[in-house]
Amino acid sequence: MERPAARPTGLAPAAASSLATRLLAAATLCTAPAATSAQDTFAYPSAEEYAEAMEQAERAPLFLSHEPIRMTLRTDIDWIRDERNDSVEVEGTLTFVDSNGSTLTRPVDTRARGNFRRAKKNCRFPPLRLDFKTNQMEGTLFEGQDKLKLVTPCHDERDDYQRYVLNEYLAYRVLNTVSPHSFRVRLVEITYEDTSGAYDTRTKIGFLIEDEDEMAARSRGTVEDVEQFHPARAWGPYSVQVALFNYMIGNTDWSPVYFHNIELVRTEEGRYLTVPYDFDSSGTVNARYASVDPSLHDQIRRVTQRLFRGFCRDELVHASAVAPFRERRIEIERLYTDFQAYGFGAWTTDHAERSLEFFEDFWDVVDDSEAFGRRIVQDCRPW
Repeated sequence: MERPAARPTGLAPAAASSLATRLLAAATLCTAPAATSAQDTFAYPSAEEYAEAMEQAERAPLFLSHEPIRMTLRTDIDWIRDERNDSVEVEGTLTFVDSNGSTLTRPVDTRARGNFRRAKKNCRFPPLRLDFKTNQMEGTLFEGQDKLKLVTPCHDERDDYQRYVLNEYLAYRVLNTVSPHSFRVRLVEITYEDTSGAYDTRTKIGFLIEDEDEMAARSRGTVEDVEQFHPARAWGPYSVQVALFNYMIGNTDWSPVYFHNIELVRTEEGRYLTVPYDFDSSGTVNARYASVDPSLHDQIRRVTQRLFRGFCRDELVHASAVAPFRERRIEIERLYTDFQAYGFGAWTTDHAERSLEFFEDFWDVVDDSEAFGRRIVQDCRPW
C-alpha cells in the first residue's frame, strides 16, 4: 500500500528546536560501550543555560494540568496501522481544545513507534509519535513541543486494553509523586479520523509522554547517548528509588545497564540518573500480552509476582530507601481512588480497589525492616 502523504522522517524539514534540545546538541556524547572519563571533557552547558532550560521546561503549558485534553487526529490511520513503518511519517492535522477553551487545528506528522506493540501479532493499533510544527504551536497548549510519544490502546475494540493504558498512566503519576526526576504525562481523549475512509472513526483515552530532553532539562541535565553503563556510576539514592518503584509496580522489564526502558541523564553536578519509562509489562497493568523474561523463571513466572532487580548499594537501607514512598502513600492512593472522577467507563471503583490491593504487598515491605531485608536486600544484584 502506498500513500502520497507518507514521507521518510529523515527527509522531514528540521523543526525549530527548544532550548533543551539545543542543550542536548551541546552535550551529546558519542556512542560508546560505557561512560568514560574522556566524556567529561565535553563542554557542557553553563549554569545559566541549565537554569534557563529548566525554567522553560517547567513552564511547558502541556504539563501544567492533569485535566484530559480533547483532541482529534485526522490522518491516514489505515496506512499507519497496516504498514507499521517507524521511519515514515504521515501528514495530517490535530484539532484540540486549548487551555482557554478555544478549538484549534494545527498540522502534525504521525508515525508508528515502539518495538513489541508495533508488531501486528501483538497489537492491532500501534503506539504513535506526533511531530509538531513548533513554529505554528506558539501561544497554544503545545507551545515548545516538538516530538511527543502517544500511548493509546493497542486493541481498539477491547475494554481491557483501554484499562491497561489508564493503569500505565497512573504508574507514571506514581513516580512523579515520588520523584521529580521522571517523565510527566498528560491524558488525552483522542478521536481518530481516517482520511482514507478505511478505518472507522472512534474515540479512545490515551496519554502523551514528555519529551526526554525536556524531562532532562527539568533536572538541570542532558540525555546521554551511550549503549552500556556501569550501574555503580549512577547516583545511588535515585537508583534505589527507581528500583523500589519498579518493585512496587511489579516491573522487571527494565535495565539500567543496557538502557532497556531507561533514559540516562547527566545533571549539572555530574550525577547520572537512570530514568525509567514504559510500564505496560508491569504487574500493576497486568496486560494479557505481558510476560516474564525466561531468564527470571527460576524466581518468578508471572508479572504480578514481585522481584527486586536493583543493585546492591550502600544506600539500600530501609529507613532512607522507603521514606519517599511512605511519606507519599496517601497521595499515591488518592491517584487511584480519585481517578474515577474523570468518568472513564474503563475505570471503576473496582479497578481502583484491585490496584490498591496489588500494592498492599509492597507497603508490607515498606513498613517492616525485616521484610525489607528478606525481599529487597537479600535479592539485590551484585555489581
